[in-house]
Amino acid sequence: MNRLIATLCLGVTLSLPLAAHADEAADRVATATTLVNKTLIKNLQTGFNAALEKTVTPMPEARAEAVRKELTDEFEKQRKIMVEGLSKEYAEKFSLAELKHLDEIYSDPTYLKFQTMNADPNSAVTAISQNSVTKLLNMLAVASATDNTPKAGAAPMPPAAAPAPAPN
Repeated sequence: MNRLIATLCLGVTLSLPLAAHADEAADRVATATTLVNKTLIKNLQTGFNAALEKTVTPMPEARAEAVRKELTDEFEKQRKIMVEGLSKEYAEKFSLAELKHLDEIYSDPTYLKFQTMNADPNSAVTAISQNSVTKLLNMLAVASATDNTPKAGAAPMPPAAAPAPAPN
């Protein structure tokens, strides 16, 4: 009988670290999920909503509603995939203490004010950023287009010859 009790006690004692490890892993995933929803998904949702409305505004109302529903449904599917994948990835790469620290940072009222200002499509910050990014993207597009066009008066480049087959 004593041997049975000793074996049971040993079994319980050995399984406690495994249970604690599983609990911490679950806590890390849960904390990471909160963090992903609070940050990345919130920002993505804000951007998606603005882009969606910009897209459907010129459409007839019936078409706009159909597109809005289809794209919103797909966004929800993709959101779930992102939340699950990102949460697991962050849970693997960060300790529970680190994830909780990140959550504290993203919950800070000053940081939230900063993020709100950056996410507001009508803020001066957004206008400044969008204007600069648009100018840079336009410059890149022009540079790319001018680099691929033949120079005036230059003969077009012949296509490269196919490589010769290897001797047998």
